[in-house]
Amino acid sequence: MNGQPPSSVPPIQPTPQYYPPPRQGMGCFAKGCLTVLVLGFLGLAILGVSGWFLYKKTVNNLTSTEPADIRVEPPTPEQIKTAEESKTRLDEAIARNKETTVELTGPEINLLLQRNSDWDFLRGRTRIDIADSTMTVALSAPLDVLRWPGLKRRYFNGTLRFSMTYASDQFELEIISAEANGNQFPSSLLSSFNSSFNDSMNDEFRKELRQNNRESEFWTHVKSIVLKDDKLVITTKAD
Repeated sequence: MNGQPPSSVPPIQPTPQYYPPPRQGMGCFAKGCLTVLVLGFLGLAILGVSGWFLYKKTVNNLTSTEPADIRVEPPTPEQIKTAEESKTRLDEAIARNKETTVELTGPEINLLLQRNSDWDFLRGRTRIDIADSTMTVALSAPLDVLRWPGLKRRYFNGTLRFSMTYASDQFELEIISAEANGNQFPSSLLSSFNSSFNDSMNDEFRKELRQNNRESEFWTHVKSIVLKDDKLVITTKAD
């Protein structure tokens, strides 16, 4: 055979490069960025209700027995296409350990949020808008899960406006305005509240990561998040 392998033996093929499959559904985005946004909003409600109750208002003034009507405009075909492409690129960047930048508008975030089955309890109860590098979250959240006296079968219906950045494993939010059940929080209260709110939210964020390996894996690949004009800009990093 002159040292040649028999013709019946197929040539050895190079081993194809393997990439882990990207997460399905809304995946790491829902469990990551939106988790912090919603937890942060609920954190403001919890701490704000406590402080306001002691100062002037009562729980009944800041919560309601009925959910608010939170309407989200149906997405256009272009918004659906862009949102799905952005989600796929983000999932693939995390799975393949690549650096990329993804931009999402308010309607696109709303679409991804509504499609994620893990967030059924917020479907029809939240709306996100982004303009002038500021995010506005309208939320009607059931408060039963808090198990506080007086909150059974009550809802937090409110609106929060804030600027936000994430870098070096830290969130920094500046709350611009907040309203609960038609009552505006005084700007002086919000100004003094921002620092303690950021500390509390970052503590809760780190606690969540310690308890959830999947979220922790996602956030180790996130370099930065920033609100820019009418978009939420997420930049991933490679190890």
